[in-house]
Amino acid sequence: MPPDAPPTRSLLVIEDGHEYEEFARLFLADGFAIRAAHSAAEALARLTEAPADAFLVDLRFERSPVEHLIGDVDATARRRFAGDVHRAVRYLKEQQGTLVLGRVRQAGFDGPAVFVHDFAARRLANLRKLYGDVHAVPAFDAEAIRRALTGGAP
Repeated sequence: MPPDAPPTRSLLVIEDGHEYEEFARLFLADGFAIRAAHSAAEALARLTEAPADAFLVDLRFERSPVEHLIGDVDATARRRFAGDVHRAVRYLKEQQGTLVLGRVRQAGFDGPAVFVHDFAARRLANLRKLYGDVHAVPAFDAEAIRRALTGGAP
């Protein structure tokens, strides 16, 4: 793509901070128009404004306030942690990216999604079964992420 050509694809970065967005703007902006969202509600609002072709998703939302998390804290506490609400909140924060991706998929948005995480093969297979086109790249490797987001296209 010529340096002055506008990006042809859109990327929605979904995270609780700004590191993924900064990475994308530094290393992926030559092929993607980049937008960011910091919660499920914000992601769905951005997608309603304009769909995205691909998603870069943070798995852990450790900085998110509890009121911005999706998932039922009390039900998770009862079902998984013998009523321990603190453990349930920690679990929901640690899994928030997959929960947000689930909402995005339920809303009908199906572009490739990439997590920067080293998932076990079985977990990645399960995420693909649940959410379709999901990839994991174990480190912030711009070329590997780009390949995953584009199906190998430049």
